[in-house]
Amino acid sequence: MTLSRFLLLSLLIGGLALSGCSLTPSMPAPEAEQEMPDRFEAAPGDTTLPATATDTARYNPARWWTAYDDPALTALVDTALAANLDLSVARARLDELAAQFRIARAPLFPSVTANAQGSYQNQPANTGIGGAIGGGQGPDRFEFTDYQATLGVSYELDFWGRVRSQRKAALNQYFATAADLQTARLSVISQTISTYAQIASLQRQVRLGQRTIDLLEQRVAITEDRYSRGLLPSFQLYTVRQSLQSARAEQPDLERRLYEARTRLATLLGRFAGAQRALLPDSVTVPLAPTSVPAGLPSDLLMQRPDVRAAARRLEAARQQIGAARANLLPSVSLTGTGGTQSSELADLVDPGQVFTNFVGQLTAPLFRGGELRANLDAAEARYRQQTASYEQTVLTAFQEVKAALVAYNEQRRRLQEVQQQVETAEDAFQTQRDRYERGIGDVLSLLDAERTLVQARTRLSGVRQAVLNARLALHRALGGSWTNAPSPEDPRLLK
Repeated sequence: MTLSRFLLLSLLIGGLALSGCSLTPSMPAPEAEQEMPDRFEAAPGDTTLPATATDTARYNPARWWTAYDDPALTALVDTALAANLDLSVARARLDELAAQFRIARAPLFPSVTANAQGSYQNQPANTGIGGAIGGGQGPDRFEFTDYQATLGVSYELDFWGRVRSQRKAALNQYFATAADLQTARLSVISQTISTYAQIASLQRQVRLGQRTIDLLEQRVAITEDRYSRGLLPSFQLYTVRQSLQSARAEQPDLERRLYEARTRLATLLGRFAGAQRALLPDSVTVPLAPTSVPAGLPSDLLMQRPDVRAAARRLEAARQQIGAARANLLPSVSLTGTGGTQSSELADLVDPGQVFTNFVGQLTAPLFRGGELRANLDAAEARYRQQTASYEQTVLTAFQEVKAALVAYNEQRRRLQEVQQQVETAEDAFQTQRDRYERGIGDVLSLLDAERTLVQARTRLSGVRQAVLNARLALHRALGGSWTNAPSPEDPRLLK
């Protein structure tokens, strides 16, 4: 058989083997997936309205953070996605799994090797075979020169689907790691937005805190003057001084938290502390997304959560590993062939008459391995049960987190409305006291107290705005990003 015929025969047999059977078992869907409700029911008292046409037009599911309508924030998130070092680690891990997938699918193709060899041997005639046949009757030494150029092909028939099961397992592990990368991206996006909002909130609280100190210092000065004239008891003076001391004591902690938030943002952006200043605008406010969350979200949105997708992929990989473990219990067939030219003269290697071929077909059946192969199958089935429980736990946790996030976001919005009304009331009270003071019928202490109450209300509003944003971020994390299905494209590297 010539080398070309052998290669053709090997490829044909390999093609037939690809249509062999698979020992991967069919498994029912996990119970948590079967019993999951169709929709997320609205919480009692939930006033969330469906998104309007305007909201839908402004909302980009793939870049959901643009709904905050803050160009500086969008630029920060884009920078973090490009430069965050945790994401760099996750991307490198994904590249590793892509290579592992290509390694797992490599046995589906024949292995071809080329070899060129030259050997020279010179030995006495009375040793080895020459000595056994009486080397004294011939030449004193034997001299051999041999040149070879060979091409070898080997292939294991995947009749039981072992290699294909391992390939599918590796592919699902890759997609699970890709989902892990999406989880990391979602975390970086949320942390960037949350830190940006915290910086804005703390900056405003620091300014309002300093204004509170200024007002209390004025009030202390007036109270001391009235106390020295015997118009006020000492108790009121001590009370005002304690309020001033308390306000001064809170200010360093606010400034410390502001510094930590700024440095944390720099780390998220993959930069040293201080470098983030060039990306922050001069005036930062806590962003509130203008788009509303539709009521009665479908529960199948959970399937777009990266951690749920990762758990589902790992469950499928474990199922495929059972098929591979089953195939290891059965005989395997491998084909090996070698062809080339051989000559004692280098120039004769191109002579067609020096061609040689060698073909070997081998059947290997495991008879006794001390229970190793059966134990591998038991381990694979146990890993599948582990992944099943892990997947069900992930689905249950995801469902609970979405419901909790919907309730929390709704309650924080209601709280924001109440605090906004408090601020409006405090503004009206301050305006009234200022008008009375300017007309000469009000005293300065009442004016200072009204302004301090207004400052306190605005400080509370700043904190509540941040709480609303954090609740919104928690909802995005619970839904895996957006509340509309946005399919993720497959990695083109796997199609090569």
